[in-house]
Amino acid sequence: MNFAKRNKSIVDFLFILALFGAFAITALFVVLFGARIYESTVNNMNSNYEKRTAMSYVTEKIRSHDYTDGVEIDETGSTLKLYQNAGDKKYVTYLFADDGYLKEFTTDEDYDFDYKAGTRILAVNDFSVEKENDSLYRFNITDTNGEKTEFFVTLYSDTDGI
Repeated sequence: MNFAKRNKSIVDFLFILALFGAFAITALFVVLFGARIYESTVNNMNSNYEKRTAMSYVTEKIRSHDYTDGVEIDETGSTLKLYQNAGDKKYVTYLFADDGYLKEFTTDEDYDFDYKAGTRILAVNDFSVEKENDSLYRFNITDTNGEKTEFFVTLYSDTDGI
């Protein structure tokens, strides 16, 4: 028998070509599926980062002003006022949302507050605060993806300010 000479048909070529095409299409779907999962993971991580950072920032600001008359809310519920004494002067730190950012502005108590002033802290769509009782505050923050986060902060101290 002569095994060296074999008649190759078009069917053999088409089978190999179809096998290679199936492999290429499968590899493409795996890469596209992986990219979609990666994108979803990154978006979730960014959203969680924004939420945790906003919650931690506000909570630490409250904690640092946790004394009698150290924390107040404006009448609209959109601005948190944090008071501190330095010598014979009283200063106010305002936390508020403006132009898509959580902002902070510290000034002398007698200064007229302007929402356009302030340092950008974190990108957010909305920020509001409500006083539930004398020591419990409820915060609502809407991140840049439109996800709302509600959390509570409790004041523990009844001591006078610094």
